[in-house]
Amino acid sequence: MTAMLASSHRSLVAHGTVLILSLAVSVACATARPRASDHTAAIRAMRLQWNAALARRDSGGLAALVEDSAVHVAPRFVHVGRTAFLEVFLRNMSQRPEFQLIYEPDQVTVCDRTGCDVATEYGRWRESWVQSGEATEVSGTYYALWRRHGSSWQIRSEVFATLVCHGRLYCGS
Repeated sequence: MTAMLASSHRSLVAHGTVLILSLAVSVACATARPRASDHTAAIRAMRLQWNAALARRDSGGLAALVEDSAVHVAPRFVHVGRTAFLEVFLRNMSQRPEFQLIYEPDQVTVCDRTGCDVATEYGRWRESWVQSGEATEVSGTYYALWRRHGSSWQIRSEVFATLVCHGRLYCGS
């Protein structure tokens, strides 16, 4: 009987050890690789930082969120590189005192494969300013590609389209 109890005890210890090791591996995996929802939240937070930097007219804050070789595409232009990418934003901020631009993400999707450090963002944007005393408002949709660098994300590319334009001077309507 003592031998049987000793055998049962060894078996329980072995199973307990396996259980503890399994839990440790599960916890290590969970903490080593953030969930896609964590990255989604991070990108949404980065977009809020982008909007705040636009509102503050903070060129350094904007630049920190854009890759060196980023591409910015619109119906009338293509800009390649961080400096060119930011050009239109910086020009509008300096030439239009009442300039406001807000990005509103509808969907953020993060690649969930190991080693895949990209995500996409789709949403709406709206911009407004006063030109020669006339209120102007333009808006449309955008699609952004983000790439992760360590623990932070930067915009790799952005495509946007103006779908609505109000203001006679700027829009011709």
